[in-house]
Amino acid sequence: MITYETCLNHFLSYLHEVRGYSANTLEAYGRDLLQFRDFCREYYGEPDINIKRIDKLAIRHYLGKLSEEGNTAKTLARKLAALKSFFKYAMRNEVIDKNPAYAIRTPKLPSKLPAFLTQEQMYALFRSIPDDTFIHSRDKSLVDLIYSTGMRLNELVQLNIMDLNRHGNTVSVVGKGDKQRVLPVGSETMKSIEKYLSFRKDKFGTFETSSPLFISNHNKRISPRDVQYRIEKIISAFSEGAQKNSPHVLRHSFATHLLENGADLQAVRTLLGHSSLSTTQIYTHVNTGRLKEIYKQAHPRAAKQHKQKKTNGGHDES
Repeated sequence: MITYETCLNHFLSYLHEVRGYSANTLEAYGRDLLQFRDFCREYYGEPDINIKRIDKLAIRHYLGKLSEEGNTAKTLARKLAALKSFFKYAMRNEVIDKNPAYAIRTPKLPSKLPAFLTQEQMYALFRSIPDDTFIHSRDKSLVDLIYSTGMRLNELVQLNIMDLNRHGNTVSVVGKGDKQRVLPVGSETMKSIEKYLSFRKDKFGTFETSSPLFISNHNKRISPRDVQYRIEKIISAFSEGAQKNSPHVLRHSFATHLLENGADLQAVRTLLGHSSLSTTQIYTHVNTGRLKEIYKQAHPRAAKQHKQKKTNGGHDES
């Protein structure tokens, strides 16, 4: 008998060693799949679950239980996606004959466009960030580099100084699946980074090109959580506590502003590191929404027309 837990361990090793998934992604998969294991232990009344015994009905009951507990459609969709991937792996490796999660429909998610700051807000944001100390200059560089390149948070924290081409104004990042891409960096952003590195040298002395690009106040590689905290603090203070304050908002703003200014969708996809163009296409909806707002404000036929005064016995003139 092959137990669910044995197959799960093999699956997580596969995601790490073959697919190159990040530690955060692996942790999320493990957490969701262990939760389903705990459900199955209660559902089948056995501590060690034979993976071949799990059927579609068990998965439906699991999702129903999660729904009754108040979990959102987004959470249910994520957990179902993890189960589908897991059972697909088990089937491909001939552990099971069919995928019990295959025919289960993903819960319909409410349409939600990514939050972003306008170009005017971004200009104002940069003006509001001081750069007169090591910490201030580092934080401004963090914000600047994400907005300038659209890179992901995890890509940012893994950067080393050697990844930055300070003469060619580019940076090399390693994205999902260990795929490398070279991103252009704006000249103003590069100046911001140079100023941060100058403060860093004054504080900690010379550094190797193999050392982390962004470090903490203790001269250690900065963590994703620290970056998230610092950026959220900066943006929320600027936007008076608005919800659009995560590092991902800078990535969304990067893509949105490129499209607003005429960039090609395929080029934006490459810069963002999306494997599929369909993932990038959500920004076309953002762009369309922005155009509609501009149209409503600027076009004389967009606003509701005022009722004309009636003349000639109540009839409009013709």
